[in-house]
Amino acid sequence: MTGAGGPLGVNFCRSLRAAGEPLRLIGTDANRWHLPLSLCDETYLIPLAKETKGYREALGEIAENESVDIIVPTHPVEVRAVAALRDLGALAGMKTALPTSSVLDVTDDKAKTQAMLLEAGLPVPQTHLLHTEEDVHSAFAKLQHDNDPVWVRGSGAPGLGIGGAALPCRSVSVALAWIEHYQGFGGMAASEYLPGDNLSWMALFSHGELVASGARERLEYVLPHVSPSGITGAPAVSRTIENSELASMGERAVHVVDKAAHGVYFVDFKGDRENRPRITEINGGRCGTTIHFYTKAGCNFPHLLTQLAFEGSLEPLKNARSCVAGGQYWIRTLDCGPALVREQDFDSYPIAGLEAT
Repeated sequence: MTGAGGPLGVNFCRSLRAAGEPLRLIGTDANRWHLPLSLCDETYLIPLAKETKGYREALGEIAENESVDIIVPTHPVEVRAVAALRDLGALAGMKTALPTSSVLDVTDDKAKTQAMLLEAGLPVPQTHLLHTEEDVHSAFAKLQHDNDPVWVRGSGAPGLGIGGAALPCRSVSVALAWIEHYQGFGGMAASEYLPGDNLSWMALFSHGELVASGARERLEYVLPHVSPSGITGAPAVSRTIENSELASMGERAVHVVDKAAHGVYFVDFKGDRENRPRITEINGGRCGTTIHFYTKAGCNFPHLLTQLAFEGSLEPLKNARSCVAGGQYWIRTLDCGPALVREQDFDSYPIAGLEAT
């Protein structure tokens, strides 16, 4: 497991431990300060994935020393690196379950993803790539309504291109300053502001067939005050939802970018002014950081993914299109939690100075 000392690595490990199988877990991390946070049986400090030769040699050495059967990359940069090594036949015998590198080229580029989804007739936010200052003026003229902000962001995945540089801008001058800060012309886009629900659909596929899926809504974020948008990418409060329309849209979206979908994918949605979900991005080859939530809520995606990697294929679960019951909350913040809470459990807390609702 790469990135074993980060949030996804830790939550992936927790999920595998919960499966109850006698697995030996070997972790890697390129940040020496994160090594003590790993929950693996053994954790190695390795080079960054961008150090291609050293990274490849490190993984090969670990595979031989530890007799590793399966490798699971957790960060998008390492997903790409491991997929490339797989393509070269250079994984030292380790198995994995990842999309093709050509599919990752699409899912790691929000502009490419949205263009394909739009062509397929799926709902996406109105988006304009920004190559020049004139493009910014044009985007504001088309996208801004009633002084709502325009969402200006990088079109890449975290660590790949300009990813994570998102800001709601109410004026062209602010947008231009934001783009200049990142030297972002050609790598950033402007999208219409979507004020509705923030939703995500998680799924595992085996050679194009849906094996398992579940959905959640993000309600609050960890440390929202550190981000101008109030959204940090790390949910503090999420709840599971059951929405057949969302599941159908998510499955169709994955098949648009990958007809032979294999491994894990999650599709993010944001509600428009009528709260109709629009697809904002597809993440291929990795789980979300709070994947342990789904495990506690009823579907252990990390365990299924390792089974898929080891066996090569999996049959769909009986409830593949809805593997988790709705109304389960995952609550966490810095150094607190996580806690799984059912809807009705909130009623058990006493109230003072407030009217019961």
